[in-house]
Amino acid sequence: MKKYSLYTLVLILLGIIVIITIFTLYFLINIQRNRVIAKEIETKISLAKTINEILYSPAWIYRLGMLPGLDVALLGEAAKFEDVIYLRIVSREGRIIQSVIREEYGKKIEDPEILALLSTKVPILRDEIFQGEKIKSIIYPGYGDRVIWVGFSLKGVEGAMREMAIYNILIVFGTLILVILIIFLVLKTSILNPLKKMIIVCQEVRKGNLEVKVPTISKTEIGELATTFNEMIKDLRESQEALEEAKTVLEIKVAARTRELEELAQSLEEKVKEKTKELQERVAELERFQRLTVGRELKMIELKEEIKKLKEELGK
Repeated sequence: MKKYSLYTLVLILLGIIVIITIFTLYFLINIQRNRVIAKEIETKISLAKTINEILYSPAWIYRLGMLPGLDVALLGEAAKFEDVIYLRIVSREGRIIQSVIREEYGKKIEDPEILALLSTKVPILRDEIFQGEKIKSIIYPGYGDRVIWVGFSLKGVEGAMREMAIYNILIVFGTLILVILIIFLVLKTSILNPLKKMIIVCQEVRKGNLEVKVPTISKTEIGELATTFNEMIKDLRESQEALEEAKTVLEIKVAARTRELEELAQSLEEKVKEKTKELQERVAELERFQRLTVGRELKMIELKEEIKKLKEELGK
């Protein structure tokens, strides 16, 4: 069975977490960026609306009659607004009536969207290239068939978002690194080191050494596992001691029984020897008796023959 280190599994898990964090951070930064851009666009629309209301208010028209060129000064001050590139007031026909860029006075812009804008009264937002720079422009419908054209750059927004993104990335990755270090420290001190000690104890138990013990310092589940493991070793040791004691008792009983059997066998052997001796004596007696009986019979035959001879001699 292939073995995998806990470090490897934790690294894989942390890698997945880092990837998810990167994608989440990317999407959050994009969402934040879109929100800031939307806020910037809303601000520029509010600027165009404010300029339109000022230029066509009765009080402003009265002041403009007394101070010619006040509208140019107003546009100049408004153009100082953050990231504003240009401000224009354009007529229905597309002619530039006022602009912070003096070269544009009197020029005509061929743009069919101006008429559509004056009909719908809905501001138009679009991307443009102005003097080689990508910008956004807002065409706002004003009073008197005129439109207010605001061109602005997003460099400031992009720079601020870039700084914020770098700041967020540094915070997130710094936190991740700190979390990873804490996880590895906890993993090593609370899990891996106790597990290694338990592996060493298991190897000793496998060799038959039941006098070992796992140190239980942690109060977590690993500590409970070590305590349970120590209790298991204690039970094994007690079982082994009980088996050794039972083995000793059994050996004593077997030795005693063997001794009894040996004594019984010796007693039986002696009895067999006695019986054998008795039988041998009986056989010897019988053989003697047989010999005596045979001798007597032979003598009786001889006597009968002698008697017979004597009778014959007497008859003669």
